[in-house]
Amino acid sequence: MIVRTAEPSEMDTVVDVLSEAFHDDPVSVWVFPGDERRAVALPIFHRAVLLGTLAAGGHIDVTGDLSAAVLWSPSGEEDMDGDAFAGLTGEELGRLATLFELMTEHAPGGEYHHAQFVGVRKSAQRQGIGARLLKHGLDRYGAVPAYLEASSSESAKLYRRLGFRDHGPAFAAEGGPPMLPMWREP
Repeated sequence: MIVRTAEPSEMDTVVDVLSEAFHDDPVSVWVFPGDERRAVALPIFHRAVLLGTLAAGGHIDVTGDLSAAVLWSPSGEEDMDGDAFAGLTGEELGRLATLFELMTEHAPGGEYHHAQFVGVRKSAQRQGIGARLLKHGLDRYGAVPAYLEASSSESAKLYRRLGFRDHGPAFAAEGGPPMLPMWREP
């Protein structure tokens, strides 16, 4: 399997991959209730996060066949432009603001790379693609710790197999699903 840096011309595909991969994720379901609305909102959200990742000097890895993608940000510094979220409802923005605030509170200090939105197209899931994609980035940033938030028990299992450990207790917004902060030493 080839893993490479996403090309600027592939950003729409990366947004599609992440939106498909996270459509049924517990956090996505809470932030964007309703399947039809979520199908509209997730691309807006993922495009905003993707742009914020790039603006902060982050990195986007994809598989050669564009079946999977991961966003990496240095020390969790995403440069979010509020205008990039245009098209989301006030309720959705409120849930996102609450979630971002909690994520910031639970994020570690110091230098690390934040792996967020490790997504694999549904047709390619459960084949080890996400693990290989994530491992590629971990190898690239080998001398720097890595951090992420697991949004499901299944993803936490994958991350533990790659050497991540719990980094404090799970946290959740009121009425939202738990997110588990996880840390991996270099």
